[in-house]
Parts: sequence; structure tokens; C-alpha cells
Amino acid sequence: MAKKFAVIGLGSFGARVASELTRHGAEVLAIDSDIEKLDDVKDRVAHTVRLDSTEEKPMREQGLDEMDGVIVGLRDDFEAELLTVSVLQQIGVKRIIVIATSQTHERILNHLEINEVVLPAIEAADRLSTSLMFEQVLDSFSVTADYSIAEITAPDSFIGQTVQQLDFRTRFEISLITIKRMTTSTDFLGLRKRQVETIIGVPTATTTIERGDVLVVFGSKNAINKVTTVR
Repeated sequence: MAKKFAVIGLGSFGARVASELTRHGAEVLAIDSDIEKLDDVKDRVAHTVRLDSTEEKPMREQGLDEMDGVIVGLRDDFEAELLTVSVLQQIGVKRIIVIATSQTHERILNHLEINEVVLPAIEAADRLSTSLMFEQVLDSFSVTADYSIAEITAPDSFIGQTVQQLDFRTRFEISLITIKRMTTSTDFLGLRKRQVETIIGVPTATTTIERGDVLVVFGSKNAINKVTTVR
């Protein structure tokens, strides 16, 4: 059975979230008071509804309490966002994810016992600054203020060594989650070859690092940054 989500507020970020959830197989209900924004996404989501999300009665009629999650993205109107969150809590929505614009907004939402707060601008800035400062870090995702999951190009000194020899946890204080590797694939006739990205899965002690491997690691930001200086 497909997961069901509602996205309230169809700005650029909310519309993207709605589209991506649909692409991954979810059934999405898009809600906004702006008919033009609904028209923009109506072909990309399962359902659209025009209503004022601060009004409890029409919101209650949407069955939001039965959703796997409700994403609130009214970033341009924080008062409306707070009122919408309050309505969702009154309805009994179990999982509320809120897109905020600042850490001040995040703190206010935390006081309302909303713990899933997304700060897209801040997270994007963190990812950009990391990629600019540390060229080996291809991408990163902050789990907490201090810990991240990052994709790192394997340093030259890692090539040919096994996971056991590298001993990531002891030497670098990070955990190796998986490895992305480019492999050569041929079509079913064996005539054409192409490069395909594959996931190694859960690396074992005997897994050997190859040139061009991308290591997906988890650890403190300081520890990850130290790995990028390894030659």
C-alpha cells in the first residue's frame, strides 16, 4: 500500500517535495489557497484541494489524521504556519513536518512540540560551504548539528586497502555505511558498454577500496573533515 502524505503550501520547496514524494510512489494531497499554485502541481500529484489551512473544519474533512505525514511549507507567512500547525495538532495528525525559514522559527516550533523542522536555506548553505571547502566531499546531509552523513571520494592512500585494514572507526572515528562504485555494463546483445553506478551494499571486512569509489560515511563533522585531508 502506498504511503499517503499531505503538503500544505506549494511554494518552490513545497511543490518540489510534493513532486518528489509522488515520484517515489507516495499518494500526495496538495493543499494551498492559491489556485495558480495548485494548477502548477495538479498533474504531478494525486489530489489537490484549495482551502485555508488555518480553518479547522475544512482541514478536518481532508482525513489528514490518517496520513503518514503532513508537511507544512507556508514559509512566507509564519503566523499562518503556526495556526496551521495548531489546527493539525487539534485534528490529531501524528506526524507533522514543518519547513521553517530561520532558527528562531525552529525554536518556536520546538516549543509547540514540533521536532521535525526543516531549514532548507541553512541546510543548503551548509552543503554548499562544505563542498567548496572540502573538494573530496561530494555531498553531505546533516543528521544533527554535529553529525553528518557524507559522500567522500576515496583518498589515494585508501586504494587497494580493505575495510579491515583501514579500520575507519578506530583511525578516523567514522562509520562506513556503503560504497558507490562505477562499473561497466553491456546491453543484452553485448554490443554497447556504459558506465553504471552501483551500490556495494554493506561493506565487509574484506571489501577492497578501488580507485574512483565514493565512500558513504557517518560521523562527526570534524571527523569527516579530517578524512578529507588524508592523502
